Amino acid sequence: MMTNDDTIVAQASAHGNGARGIVRLSGSNSLSAIKALFTTLDSSTLDEQGDIDSSKSRVINGWFAPWFEDAPKQKVRCVLFFWPKGHGFTGEQAVELHLPGSPPILDATIRSLCAQNGVRLANRGEFTLRSFLNGKLDLTQAEAILGAIDASSDHELKCALSQLSGTISQKFVNLRSRLLDVLSELEAGFDFTEEDIEFLSAVQAREKISVLLDEIDQTLKESKQNLIRDRFPRVLLLGRPNVGKSSLFNSLVDRFNGKTAGAALVAEVAGTTRDYLEAELTIHGVSFTLVDSAGVEQEILSEQSVVDHESRELAQFVLSSEIKRADLLLLCYDSTISMQELFTETVDIQSIPTLRVVTKSDSIDSSTMFRESQTESVRTSATTGRGIEKLGESIVEKLGVEMWDGEVVPATALRCQEALRETVASLHRALTLLENETLCDESLVASELRLALNQIGLVAGQTHSDDLLDRIFSRFCIGK
Repeated sequence: MMTNDDTIVAQASAHGNGARGIVRLSGSNSLSAIKALFTTLDSSTLDEQGDIDSSKSRVINGWFAPWFEDAPKQKVRCVLFFWPKGHGFTGEQAVELHLPGSPPILDATIRSLCAQNGVRLANRGEFTLRSFLNGKLDLTQAEAILGAIDASSDHELKCALSQLSGTISQKFVNLRSRLLDVLSELEAGFDFTEEDIEFLSAVQAREKISVLLDEIDQTLKESKQNLIRDRFPRVLLLGRPNVGKSSLFNSLVDRFNGKTAGAALVAEVAGTTRDYLEAELTIHGVSFTLVDSAGVEQEILSEQSVVDHESRELAQFVLSSEIKRADLLLLCYDSTISMQELFTETVDIQSIPTLRVVTKSDSIDSSTMFRESQTESVRTSATTGRGIEKLGESIVEKLGVEMWDGEVVPATALRCQEALRETVASLHRALTLLENETLCDESLVASELRLALNQIGLVAGQTHSDDLLDRIFSRFCIGK
């Protein structure tokens, strides 16, 4: 969606009736395009040729003829805002017409302006795109504008405005600058290998890269939590077969009036749950998706039929995918079993937040070895309803802690996830090379640092492609 020399026009205010409507133009013909349509009430704003003086920014009261040649004498009151090149939002010559907010007036205004030479209707996000291309904004600030438009709460608006001020941009620019310093010191040593001059030792390089890795890891975590705010968090019930996950799922859905396609299937036979059932729950104003999963199995038994064997293998494969998608894991343990192996050794839960849940606590007695004092957990019983209310509150509390109250809008978080992961991977490879003295090749280390620099540049918008710009700005509405 690269722009050319056309002057673009679009309605910049919300559609529908209003006290005032705004029509925006940007491009070298902005002022000349309104010449035949606008009449100023202040002659001091005109130059010697009788045109509006374009030497500085102006606010001019006057009259505008929306219907132009069809009805040139029918005019409406208008306030014209003018910015010369380099001074406006887009960095180009720009005009805003503030008119009565009647849809027929605004539509006629845009039609008349598009009839002028070199003026066309703007594409989605083209005003913000031109601002980016002219160096008035970077990509994170452009995405902050979209975040402000889409904000549905005071926090989301505050987050977008903070990012628009350049806080995130500066953070990535600083990270990239420090990484560039490490690379330049490392490469400087290449030119003096014969003189045995060491600009940066392996120990110093490891220390600097480790500090950068910690900061990028934190940023990656923050961006993930901002993605959670752009959708319902996923809360996954996880445990051995027949531990009571499906009964717990049904109890939570019933207690908190969850929306689901149907109840989870409950049976005494282990391994009944093969598919995944989801429910949307809202507890104390916090909405999330509860997911019932297949039980974690240590192995697929050899005496099972081929069909059952393949079915269980598939269920375990899908389980791994669900774990990766989860924002909170409910680790379920059966209170009637005194000695339970930790099933988390069988599955990779990485650094996903967890909450321990003890099930079937209606049948527990004082001799059971799985004591509440042994671990921080929530005791529940799907039969009696014990602990279901507390579990709901614990889920909300846990999500509240894990959903970082950060300063990155979801659009930026989504875009920077993969780039930051690649950055982390490159830096880890560089550290591995530096830690192994026998295999350490400084040229390979430098290569990994260059890859990391390129990925951070993608996040900050210092390197970009047309496809990337199209994906970002096509999400805007026309007029922004």
